[in-house]
Amino acid sequence: MSSVPPILTYRVQDRKAYITLNRPTSLNAFSAQLRDETRDAFLRFGDDEDALVAIFTGEGGRAFSVGADLKELSGRLNATPAASGAPRLRLGGVAGAPRQGLGDMFDAIETCPKPIIAAIDGYCLAAGFECALLSDMRVATDGSVFGLPEPKRSLLAGPGLINLSRVIPLGEALRYQLTGAHMPAERAYQVGLVQALAADREALFEVAEGIADEILECAPLAVQYIKQIVRVGRNLPIEYSWKYSEMFWAAVWQSEDVKEGPLAFAEKRKPNWKMR
Repeated sequence: MSSVPPILTYRVQDRKAYITLNRPTSLNAFSAQLRDETRDAFLRFGDDEDALVAIFTGEGGRAFSVGADLKELSGRLNATPAASGAPRLRLGGVAGAPRQGLGDMFDAIETCPKPIIAAIDGYCLAAGFECALLSDMRVATDGSVFGLPEPKRSLLAGPGLINLSRVIPLGEALRYQLTGAHMPAERAYQVGLVQALAADREALFEVAEGIADEILECAPLAVQYIKQIVRVGRNLPIEYSWKYSEMFWAAVWQSEDVKEGPLAFAEKRKPNWKMR
């Protein structure tokens, strides 16, 4: 008797959590179930004492994810009575137009305290692109493509609408946001959206795991504090960013690891991080 494979897998090896979307026949589109399982996986990773860095990917070799499952979404929208007239804008957004149930998943990725590396192989579109964008780094195979095709379906992107122009130049962001066109991996690398390219899937994981291993050489508390300072501080005036960082400096100087780092260097050995 055959069992149904899980639509998401979570595996930890060598302090690395592998979070893999596993709906390859649907190009890893986010059904409601996959959306919720992805949210739960990142909450789990944040609390997992055995994992310090995540590699986030999609199974199948054709797509990281093409975004929300539009067949499922269409069924929900068409089951809802249409409002009369055009929607009216109001402060804070359009009445009754949440981010199609994806907000909790996006928040779990964005607020995760540990580093996340998105390993992209194939189509990385819409909500899939947004998940990669909310990750801390992105590596991709040469044949991958990125895009926010929402305007082609009379939809608006979520975090991609706000964050893409904070990651790449404004003109580049608007080119792909206003046209819904695909950005080739090479162009994504040229404009800094992608940090490394790989020839194929096997090489992709070698690159992602290499970056993860470099992160794992560093003190975990310092890594997590750096991520928090940069993520929050980049949205503050520089003087406030400095003030925000002060509490993290204080915490580092009171930790055991601040003594272990220099001691391990002096003794010519690898540090034994205590994470306290």
